[in-house]
Amino acid sequence: MSIAVCVVVWGDFWDRFGGQFIEQMKKLNTEPDEVIVSSPMPLNLPKHWVEILQPHQKWDSWNDTMLTARSEWVMPVGMDDIWYPDALDGLTDVEDDIDVICNPWMQNGQLWAADPIGFENILHSSHNPMLGGALFRKSIIHTIPYRRVVWNDWIQWMEIRKLGYKIAFKGNPCGDHIRREDSYSIRGDANGELECEQMRAILRQHNVVPGIEFPPQILK
Repeated sequence: MSIAVCVVVWGDFWDRFGGQFIEQMKKLNTEPDEVIVSSPMPLNLPKHWVEILQPHQKWDSWNDTMLTARSEWVMPVGMDDIWYPDALDGLTDVEDDIDVICNPWMQNGQLWAADPIGFENILHSSHNPMLGGALFRKSIIHTIPYRRVVWNDWIQWMEIRKLGYKIAFKGNPCGDHIRREDSYSIRGDANGELECEQMRAILRQHNVVPGIEFPPQILK
């Protein structure tokens, strides 16, 4: 089963961590079948990597990297994390009916992983239980793209739960997940909290139209 690792360049992160990211990919026992990078400027990438030149549009850029993939599985990742060599070994060896794979990482020496019980209750929870990394069948991204919200992953997990997609929780830790002061998700955000509260309320009562807009259109 093929995997595309998907990365979005923003700010000065490529200057700071691009070389490290290339070396991390080279050291993997199981290399991804594709590495797809969205960037507002041309980069010096390995020849077999795919580059999407586009202005940085936060979650739209992530959607574009994943939808460009030819692989069956897509894996959105940060370029500044530290990967373990066995990160991708056997990760996609799952049943055919699995739609999403939740894989753990380490953060500050502690396991950083999704909570299966928390996922079941995500439409009634005021925090996001879906820590760690994830691989999605590409078809999922067509159905549930990242919306234009503060915390896209949290809201996407709500939609995945609402639609009843089947999740596997597996794998050894992929590596060390790095949190930085200038990372997207490091700070609290009142608007993000309100969006998630609104989405929980909507999904408990309604089905919604797939898309990137927020609030979502409600299916009649």
